[in-house]
Amino acid sequence: MAISTLLVGFGFSATTFHLPFLRHLEAFSLAAVVSSRPQDVKDSEPETQVFPTLEDALDAKQFDLVIITTPNHLHAEQASLALDKGCHVLVEKPFTLSVDDAQALVTLAKEKSRCLNVYHNRRFDDDFLTISALMDSGVLGDIKRIESRFDRFRPKPRDRWRENAGPGSGIFWDLGPHLIDQALQWFGMPLSVTATVLPLREGSESDDFFDVMLRYPTHVVQLGSSPFQAAQTLRFDVQGTLGSFRSFGLDPQENQLREGLPLGDSRWAHRATAAWGELSLETGAEYAELKPGNYLAFFRQLAQTIDSNGELPGPAEAGSIVDVIRIIALAQQSSKQQKTVIVE
Repeated sequence: MAISTLLVGFGFSATTFHLPFLRHLEAFSLAAVVSSRPQDVKDSEPETQVFPTLEDALDAKQFDLVIITTPNHLHAEQASLALDKGCHVLVEKPFTLSVDDAQALVTLAKEKSRCLNVYHNRRFDDDFLTISALMDSGVLGDIKRIESRFDRFRPKPRDRWRENAGPGSGIFWDLGPHLIDQALQWFGMPLSVTATVLPLREGSESDDFFDVMLRYPTHVVQLGSSPFQAAQTLRFDVQGTLGSFRSFGLDPQENQLREGLPLGDSRWAHRATAAWGELSLETGAEYAELKPGNYLAFFRQLAQTIDSNGELPGPAEAGSIVDVIRIIALAQQSSKQQKTVIVE
């Protein structure tokens, strides 16, 4: 039987990063949507029931899975409501805005024996998968430095909740969780955090720039984002004792989702040869084909876990998701105090 799914929110995140997969995979059934814009939902999903609030939806029907795509400051409260009703939960990143809230949700999910998952889809990006394979192979030797960037050219602020003033707004809460999560997947918790998180654009109401260094016993990881990069964007620069690897631009899946490319299309998740990574070893440099990204695997893995207790693709219960929120808090502390913060 298909997983009865409630989609909470119907903005960019819901319609771009979740709805296409719910439509494509027979494992899921979109049972209802919570939205303040019911006509938008009806225009897209005419047969789907719409509720004005999450409380109304949970009181009216029983759902297997609740997917939360609302503004960041609502995540903790809404996830708690869904877990209390016995639903499995998938929360858009960031998981919560505090470590205490994150840990409380993990505890509640265990008490209710429900799956609690966070949408860290960037674990399924082509460059992340490729670098993970290179690390596992040992071809780069011992890793000494990684730079991971998510730059854009957006020199003027836009009027939207992610950029307006308020809890959970700003680029660090938006992109920071992705970059931090990838670093923690590779290396676990660092020894220390040194960060600068600032609004640099004229008229910015929230931060739009960050530079975060995670220090480990034998290497460093540099994470950053700027709204002023108009040239080709460096995504990863991985440096080891035997060689290095660089990739530019973003995994194509987001743009393909924006453009409405069918998930079964032969072009799905593939980059042109010119966008391959650069692998440089003592024997010389070459273009390295990137492993195809696979956001579909995230949802397939989620469905399999709900049906048969497999391994979640972004499990909050594993602890690493809570650690992402912990690093964000330490980075904010470091930036505010203008000093390095030791990780306890």
